[in-house]
Amino acid sequence: MSNPSFNRRDFLKLIGIGASTLGLGIVGPKPIVKTRHGTLVESPGEYGDFLVEKLKAQNFPYEYDKDRIKRMSEKSTTFSRNVWDPNRQNRPGKKENLTYINLVEGEGKVPNQTRLDYALMTAAWHGARSGGGLSYRWRAQSGVRREGMDKLGPWNPSDLDMNWEEVSFAVKHASLFFGASQAGIAILNPLWLYSDSFSPTRKDRARAIPVLSEGERFERTDESLYIPCSMNRVVALAFEENYHGIANSPGRLASAAVGDGYSRMAFTACTLAEFIRALGYRAIPAGNGTGLSIPMAIDAGLGELGRLGLLMTPKYGPRIRLAKVITDMPLVPDSPIKFGVTEFCKACMLCAEHCPGAAITEGPQTWEGKSPSNNPGAFKWYVESEKCYDFNGFSCSNCKRVCPFTKPNNSWLHQMIRKIIETKISPLNKLMVRLDQASGYGHQLQDTEFWKMDGHKTITARESM
Repeated sequence: MSNPSFNRRDFLKLIGIGASTLGLGIVGPKPIVKTRHGTLVESPGEYGDFLVEKLKAQNFPYEYDKDRIKRMSEKSTTFSRNVWDPNRQNRPGKKENLTYINLVEGEGKVPNQTRLDYALMTAAWHGARSGGGLSYRWRAQSGVRREGMDKLGPWNPSDLDMNWEEVSFAVKHASLFFGASQAGIAILNPLWLYSDSFSPTRKDRARAIPVLSEGERFERTDESLYIPCSMNRVVALAFEENYHGIANSPGRLASAAVGDGYSRMAFTACTLAEFIRALGYRAIPAGNGTGLSIPMAIDAGLGELGRLGLLMTPKYGPRIRLAKVITDMPLVPDSPIKFGVTEFCKACMLCAEHCPGAAITEGPQTWEGKSPSNNPGAFKWYVESEKCYDFNGFSCSNCKRVCPFTKPNNSWLHQMIRKIIETKISPLNKLMVRLDQASGYGHQLQDTEFWKMDGHKTITARESM
């Protein structure tokens, strides 16, 4: 990638303002400031270089129509429709063996589609696809049962002179210990649970079974899933996707980054669920299943929804995967946050312009869905997920690659851009996008460059290309 073509002096001269004009320093700690809707906070470890507004209780950075929005059926998701919907049976990936086309017919000469790239992709997805001990089970597994910890009853934090706020911090600490990049806690909104659960492994592949609440019944049967109302907390987990892998999109290394995220989702969610069960509480680990991960993560303070239909986090932008653990452990919820995503996405069209499937809208936010896989009733940008899925055999992450929020926090240019975003100076938004692109970010990283990199540099996003 090319080096930034603007120096600091030219940039400040070009936009006609300096850091003092913004009222925000470029470096140094920020004081906590009360706002009308919450509190401004800064945490480089949790939020990168952003000032974040932590909202007051029951204030969320989204709107939905309570009279219109309904619980979504898992059968309506694109993944499920690929199995049962006749309109999805002729999708491109259904009849094409892209591995054979690229590696045999293309004789391994298709850029970013080499056997080395496919090998990394296949291995990265192994944990997510292997099942076995990594499946999202509802009951305590052998370790907890062998130690007899499932018979001890709920743990009392006062045994260690701890309160529930400290326990909640400990649960998030455990989440990071087990492999999550970020973790947050929310009161579970029942609207975000699927109304019906769908599994392609059932004999009747077109049948979904209802997700119900009947007292304290906690059970999975062939006819229904029972989640008691007392399981009203959710721990949302975010997993950073490899920056340089995503930069290869739409090549196979981007799919490797996605697959690695899915594999870590399975391991961490299941392991955290066992941790909670060992403390005497019920836990349901889930990846994409059981409910909608994005609104749960927003409620848990991990980020906001972007134009591209993905969760936007302050530290990693949209370059994350999500999992969750639903529990009856009385954890203290985190505050939802705002950091300028909606304001920026209204002006920035990079994700829509670079979406080869035209799945992302350039239009305004709306209450209406565009696809059978949309759940209308929320005010947002709706994405046609079928178009996203069908391009390039589900390897594309172009929207994440070009998003200005996805870049590491080591460039003064990006730090300045982020500070301007925080001030919500809308006339500068287009300028910020141009500067971001002029700096060489968002272009595709070729696999030949990726494989020559120091492997340590591809593990984290602390160094830019």
